[in-house]
Amino acid sequence: MMPYLRHLALPLLCGCALLSGCAAPPLRLYTLGMPSDQNTQQQPPRLSAHATTVQISRVVLPDYLDTQDIVIRNGEEIVRSPKSRWATRLSLGITDLITNEISLSHPTALITDQPLADTPTLRVQINISRFDVDTDGQAVLDANWAIMPQDPNQPLIRNRAHLTQTGPLTSDADMAALMRKLVITLADNVNASFPPHL
Repeated sequence: MMPYLRHLALPLLCGCALLSGCAAPPLRLYTLGMPSDQNTQQQPPRLSAHATTVQISRVVLPDYLDTQDIVIRNGEEIVRSPKSRWATRLSLGITDLITNEISLSHPTALITDQPLADTPTLRVQINISRFDVDTDGQAVLDANWAIMPQDPNQPLIRNRAHLTQTGPLTSDADMAALMRKLVITLADNVNASFPPHL
């Protein structure tokens, strides 16, 4: 019985070795990234009790984009990357990057995408209707946004943007970098819409 088991074990071990050799490369996870800290040693200024608060609501995306899939457009076809994914849902990654970009311009204000204990001075809602990267390296982002003041007597600010960017697409990292540039440009556009007294 024992020699028979030995003869069975050898082909099983060889089969396992072959399967492990054919394993796919590890899945890569990408984020849209965070702004680099220019002065990592410098503490941000303390917030006063009367600091302006700005709440960035979660960005709204089309359903087919708001996943962890990294996708590219090929005409009418949406192709998912087989080897890479976003580390979080794309709407969360975009919201995080926009919040951090706007925060850099307003160090004495509290700019957050987290719930606040009280009503914010301003609330920002951003809707992205299109965010495509095609196989030629052309990226397009269409968005509109509203900035809603706490004071109902103050005017509601609305604006929109059509943004484009081109770049090489030799890897999923290139696509992530291209999309990051567009989101930063969108953040700059939203920031420029804020009231001057902020």
